Amino acid sequence: MKLTFLVLVTNAALMAQIGVGLPGQYPGQYPPGGGYPGGGYPGGGRYPNGGQGTPAPTRGSRKNTDQKSAAAQSRTYSGVIRRLDAKSFDLELEDTRFLIVQYTDSTPKPASLRVGDGVDVDATEDKDAPFQAVSIKPNSEIARVINANDQLPAEPEEQQERTGPPPTIMVRRDSASADDDGGPPKLKRGKPAPKASSSAQDDDTAEVASLPPAPEQRVPTPSPANSRQQFVEKAREVAATFLEGLPNYVCQEVVTRYVSETRVPSWNVIDVVSGDMVWEEGKESYRNITINGKASKKPPEDSGAWSTGEFGTILAALFSPGTKANFKYVEDATIARLPASVYDFAVVRLRSAWNVHTPGQYINAPYKGSVWIDKQSAHALRIEMQAKDIPTEFPLVNVETAVDYEYVTLGTPEKFLLPVHAEILSCDRGSNECGRNVIEFRNYHKFTGESTIKFGEDPK
Repeated sequence: MKLTFLVLVTNAALMAQIGVGLPGQYPGQYPPGGGYPGGGYPGGGRYPNGGQGTPAPTRGSRKNTDQKSAAAQSRTYSGVIRRLDAKSFDLELEDTRFLIVQYTDSTPKPASLRVGDGVDVDATEDKDAPFQAVSIKPNSEIARVINANDQLPAEPEEQQERTGPPPTIMVRRDSASADDDGGPPKLKRGKPAPKASSSAQDDDTAEVASLPPAPEQRVPTPSPANSRQQFVEKAREVAATFLEGLPNYVCQEVVTRYVSETRVPSWNVIDVVSGDMVWEEGKESYRNITINGKASKKPPEDSGAWSTGEFGTILAALFSPGTKANFKYVEDATIARLPASVYDFAVVRLRSAWNVHTPGQYINAPYKGSVWIDKQSAHALRIEMQAKDIPTEFPLVNVETAVDYEYVTLGTPEKFLLPVHAEILSCDRGSNECGRNVIEFRNYHKFTGESTIKFGEDPK
């Protein structure tokens, strides 16, 4: 299974994948007539970190016994080809889903097929792989309809005024719990783990703590609208240079993966994956991977859900001018012991770089959320995101992610803003099954090519 814009995950039958794409590199130049809206990341070029994304939790293959019989039957899908290669093509449907359709021996690639063509595709569905083409026929009318739907509005959509507390994908301690309302679960905050900047070594078997506590001292501070927007522009500039000043470093990444199959969530641990994340010359690599304390020779992405977007991609995508996120000031708050301004934001589908993948299909998700911005430095201290308007035929009904950043020392007097916690949650449509990853980043240290750093061992 090939996952566009994302790290490759070969265990496709076991996971849904969420990631952040690359501007200017969308397959087949989407939307029609050019690359990603607004051009590339500030300053030109690609998003930092190669555009790697944030996978969703591993939950095991779906247990729908009807799927095997359904897989043998073909269904007609009408759409526009957005990416095309020798083995498969991506088909955009009118409901905004993208199907990954493979050619077969009986239905090879038509010589005349081009990106942008409207087609009717008869295909069979395999729950563990892309769709298989049975026949491909031209349909110019569907191309006209979908291309018309893919036109950007003249102005960004305005967020609606609200009368209650700020909408958020998190359930704060000062909010009423909605766990028993029959809807999908929401991510929650908890007491933070030991500070990531600590030089003390951590035990791999220790319980993974949840996210930092809810912001304190919520005191709305009136201010002219233009000054609030100027502060957002300052945050854009800071995000654009986020990774430029980072030295090479290494940290321990610990991912605890959970699953719940009950209406009221009851999270059960699947496994704990740990490894040394090395940031060297603007690229990530992983070493010393263990699963439940046992060494694994597999790359971390082959073991299941694995996240890489926290180190800059999510932040860069949100503040990129090409994304044109609509920010709206909410209030002032304290988070990670720092005064911050809280902004709600919304990103429309055609400017979203957040790709939500399941086996054989994906969507470009519009999303909303909140960001906590350090009032002094304009660095983002926390980002919460929730996918919106998910098509009714997409296998996931709920997708959420959150990342917490703090100022971390790397053994020098200077401190750097780096991720310390993250959570990812997704829920299957039509069932109570949900998956959740809780991620910690521990023991940051400066890294040199000659260094050998091991975590979790007693000094000899």
